[in-house]
Amino acid sequence: MNRPEAVLFLKSFFSELKIPEGDPSVWVKKAEPFNKLVLSLKADLPVSIPLLRELAAIEKGADLVEAKTGLLFAKINRLYLRLRRTQDELGRLDLKKAAPGVSPEDYIFSRIDFSRYREMRGKDFDTIFPAGLTDFDDAFLKKNFGLSRTELHSLIKESYKKEDDVYRIKKDNPLLLSIMRTLDTSLESAPLISAGEIEQELKNLLGFLGVSEKIPGMELLYVYLVSGLGGKSVLHEDGMETRIFISPQGDLMATFRPDNKPWTRTLIPGIMNQVP
Repeated sequence: MNRPEAVLFLKSFFSELKIPEGDPSVWVKKAEPFNKLVLSLKADLPVSIPLLRELAAIEKGADLVEAKTGLLFAKINRLYLRLRRTQDELGRLDLKKAAPGVSPEDYIFSRIDFSRYREMRGKDFDTIFPAGLTDFDDAFLKKNFGLSRTELHSLIKESYKKEDDVYRIKKDNPLLLSIMRTLDTSLESAPLISAGEIEQELKNLLGFLGVSEKIPGMELLYVYLVSGLGGKSVLHEDGMETRIFISPQGDLMATFRPDNKPWTRTLIPGIMNQVP
């Protein structure tokens, strides 16, 4: 399909999209022609559409784990690792050992082992940083640390030195330790995929095709693409499986099983509410 043909196809495709109703599993079929177009694009084209490519491949049958370098697998896997670490730490707590007059919150904080962030294996460090910063929105980062995403990235990068396969902190910094702790354990992650991310990649695709204006109806594609993740699963390195589903309320959910103990988390709240 050449560029003029692709543009005509997209205009026709988006014009036929309607606000989804009924069973979410049916919505996925509507996105098939679009996904087919995306998969037909050569990988070396000068257009940045990693999420569109990954979602299209998943809908064609690719397992999320088959592309471990994929954005979605990485995000889901990091959330799983945070849940597993949180569960491990909670399992080691014994509130009965708290000193008289010490609140449960203060006791829990006193038991946090910040020393692990002073020296980290390369694999652990690379899992947390820098990609872990993308799991939280700008407002969360600013509220908790008073720094922008760019400032946090620079602070972490400049504060560690790699020797062999170990990252060591250059100088103790309570703020830095708190940041790394948050990236390692916080469960307040941003939505797995935002409507804005899909819109930006669509703009990139249209720009590559020579279209500068927004095509009516393209904002609805987000719902159809995200719905395709319902019913998928992720197998983690420790053998545990995470199952993804859409709740009756229209949330994209996932049930994680660190140490085979279920944790159900919301990946994207109110999919339909994301449509402008």
